[in-house]
Amino acid sequence: MSGANKLIEKILAEANSQAETVLAEAEQRAAEISAKGVKEAEAKKKSLLDNAKVQGEERKRRAHTIAELDARKAILAAKEQMIEDTFAQAIGRLQKVDKKAYEDMIYPMLLVAVETGTEEIIVAADDQERYTPELLEKANKALIAQGKQGKLTLSAETREVKGGFILRSGDMEINSSFDAILRMQRDRLEPDVAAILFA
Repeated sequence: MSGANKLIEKILAEANSQAETVLAEAEQRAAEISAKGVKEAEAKKKSLLDNAKVQGEERKRRAHTIAELDARKAILAAKEQMIEDTFAQAIGRLQKVDKKAYEDMIYPMLLVAVETGTEEIIVAADDQERYTPELLEKANKALIAQGKQGKLTLSAETREVKGGFILRSGDMEINSSFDAILRMQRDRLEPDVAAILFA
């Protein structure tokens, strides 16, 4: 039984309990009135019982509606957390690929992001060894072939980024870290991720 169903049952049970309490109080009051006159007491008893029944049903209906809304909110929050976890796992997997796969992924990203060819590449401390002289040389040759300067360098400065890189040219920076790219693409990717997770 799901948490949402348990919540609905609990609220319905409380509503039933309240309805029974209201009915019991109404019956007690009706008995007191009947001592004054059977005819008048029966009419009042019926009126009180009908009113209590209506109130009980209304409380039960409201409790059920609130329980359904709370359950929907809980389900939505759980789905949002699953989507968030999926994006975090994707970044984690990208960070853990082997050196060759990482270079194959980073190389075209560099060529697309570079504007002049004189930028500095800033990466996370753990990623510094992945940006080998061979990778930089390969990228610089490709940039020269594109008519750009082939003077990319790896900065000694590091940043707390989750994979990818930041390109700096003077005061301007282009954030091509994995988390920044996913953040920018999230609105486009989220419906597809949700469809896969919740199909």
